[in-house]
Amino acid sequence: MSLRKRLSVATGLVVLVTVSALAIATYALAGHELRSQVDDSLAARADAIVRQIDRELQRPQFPGRQRSPLGPTLLQPEFDAITQVIDLNGTILAVLGPSELPVTTKDREMAATAQGGQSALVTTTVEGDSYRVYTLTLANGGALQLGRDITDIEDARNGLRTWLILLGAAGIVLAAGVGWIIAWRTTKPIEQLAESAESIAETQNTSDPITIKADGEVGNLVSSFNTMLDALGRSVAQQKQLVQDASHELRTPLTSLRANAELLGRDDLPPDTRTEIIADIRAEIDELTSLSTELSALASDQRNTEEPAEIQIEESVRDIVERAQRRSNRTVTLHVVKSGHAVVRPMQFERAISNLVDNALKFSPTDTTVDVFVNANRIEVHDSGPGIAPEDRAFVFDRFYRASATRAMPGSGLGLAIVKQFADIHGARTLVDASGTGGAMVGLELATRG
Repeated sequence: MSLRKRLSVATGLVVLVTVSALAIATYALAGHELRSQVDDSLAARADAIVRQIDRELQRPQFPGRQRSPLGPTLLQPEFDAITQVIDLNGTILAVLGPSELPVTTKDREMAATAQGGQSALVTTTVEGDSYRVYTLTLANGGALQLGRDITDIEDARNGLRTWLILLGAAGIVLAAGVGWIIAWRTTKPIEQLAESAESIAETQNTSDPITIKADGEVGNLVSSFNTMLDALGRSVAQQKQLVQDASHELRTPLTSLRANAELLGRDDLPPDTRTEIIADIRAEIDELTSLSTELSALASDQRNTEEPAEIQIEESVRDIVERAQRRSNRTVTLHVVKSGHAVVRPMQFERAISNLVDNALKFSPTDTTVDVFVNANRIEVHDSGPGIAPEDRAFVFDRFYRASATRAMPGSGLGLAIVKQFADIHGARTLVDASGTGGAMVGLELATRG
């Protein structure tokens, strides 16, 4: 069942339950109110008659059945009412009205108690008409019975019930129709969004935004979908660019490997030249291995490979500096201004800072020092190399970007891109400027804790 049909059915069911509850409550309250008015009228008249009977009847029982033994006391203007008196045995002594009221076993029991003030209300049938009967016991025995025809009240209740059913049914049908219209207007943009999503999945076209007029939550959904589509488009474009750049970067070492392999196949190749070619092949293989590793790191979602943890920045950077010194046999000096803590993925943090230090070592002369500064959450790596021109600083963290001063030097151009990826994942800020020795300063500013 579609969303539109479900909304329409749900609206109809809600209205059905609501209208049914209101109709039942209205019917019950109206019937109760009408009967209450009749009951109050009968009770008031019975009290007035009993007070008169108590004054006039001094004998233990009536001498016989009479039409109106109390004269005007029993007279009444209502043509649809019956007034009746029964003795201790339940025998009708007096009656005024178009018919006699039926005397039940309960009426006889009440009349025989000889205890005044007890009353009962029942609904009975007299000659095919509905009557409301009020029975009140007399002090010296017997009982007074008053009945009123409530056929008109029953007819009114039946008419009310019929109208409530008809109006309720009409209301339900109207509500279902209105619910269908509202559901149609509500679900139409959602259906359009679903159709657009299917079209995008079919055509793989992420460049055109979805143009659906909607407001409220549906409008927010369309906006969020466009945001996701834009992010997906950028991701696809970046992947294509990555593949293109990787192909370009791989072409150079592969061409060099092919040329060297062809040279090695010559029989007249001098031993020294063969040794140099083999060393060159090994260097090219190392570069390809490094490039493959860095491409894999950039292509994977680093957020899912490691959980964040709190680190002491000074201790982590010190380990990286000591390892870089042992590996390169160069001087790398750590300067701690102020220590700090940060919540990061430790292995990714280590990879990012190692890339900064390796870059500095690669571009600095072998007889110079690389300085690493830690100031709370700020980490700076200073080198003495050719530096980064101001016009290149905005692009040094892009994949495969090589500044004009370093294009002739070895490297894949992915080291700083990995640093940028780390910064984006952890909400950090990348830093690039000139160092005090004329080289470059590249670093990170982390989000700290404590």
